[in-house]
Amino acid sequence: MELRQIKYFLQIAETSSFSEASRQLCISQSTVSQQIKQLEDELGAELFVRDSHSVRLSDYGLQFLPYAKRIAEDVHSGIARIKDVADLSVGTINVGATYTFCPLMGKTIEEFMKSHPGISIRLTCSSMEELMQMLENGELDTVLSYRPSRMFDNIESHILFSSNLCVVAGRDHPLARKDKVRLVDLEKYPLALPSRGLQARNEFDRLLFGQNYKFDVRLEVNDLNMLLDLVSRTELITFLSAATVKDKPEFCTIAIDHNETEMVGSYHLLKGQYIKMATRAFLKSLIENNAFMISMDALTA
Repeated sequence: MELRQIKYFLQIAETSSFSEASRQLCISQSTVSQQIKQLEDELGAELFVRDSHSVRLSDYGLQFLPYAKRIAEDVHSGIARIKDVADLSVGTINVGATYTFCPLMGKTIEEFMKSHPGISIRLTCSSMEELMQMLENGELDTVLSYRPSRMFDNIESHILFSSNLCVVAGRDHPLARKDKVRLVDLEKYPLALPSRGLQARNEFDRLLFGQNYKFDVRLEVNDLNMLLDLVSRTELITFLSAATVKDKPEFCTIAIDHNETEMVGSYHLLKGQYIKMATRAFLKSLIENNAFMISMDALTA
């Protein structure tokens, strides 16, 4: 049995046509027919039912199909892995990050591009649900976010760091003189909130569950850059992870007097998926540039 025979078999199974398969493979139909005949002779079974108008998989062909797909996928994965290990200097990393996490990544991306000029980064900022779906579909190599509100069966999560939801205000805001504040004390200040669905907003709403606070919400926005710009130039305050503004001196953070404000930064990988060398290098760069305290087990395995 030869690999090309598996390739021809799969192409015919997909197109239901020897002629169309040979056209897409850019080889003669007689060559395809000859190789399939040799494969059938070796297996001792006809893989296709042929008539004057169509070709379809036989019962034997239907049983052989998943094994043929697995062989082709394993060979493709093996080739990709060897190329990946052999050359870390080139390639592309597909990274997803939630809107709330994206502001943390600027320094990492800058430093990584300097140290790995041949590697391109494709960064997608979106909601947690959409990013996890893209990860499951193989469109992303990793997703960066705060701890999701629910578990995903096919995805494993690893802790990057621990932060806290806090009040964020401009340096000249009256709250800037406080170290800690109760939620009830914030009713007298105008709020600008991340839009519903963003992770910081999810954490804020969780703190309010079952409570009856009367906040003066003046703005809701899904763009954190705009949110922070307005907070820096007005009397508005907002709620974000302290890590989001840790390198922004124009802001102050005020702790919330509540025992459930922890926000855990994480990276997520598809279970059983090979982690590309470039992806490993990027995650390590993320850790080093942000001085996060994490376990490196998943990156060195």
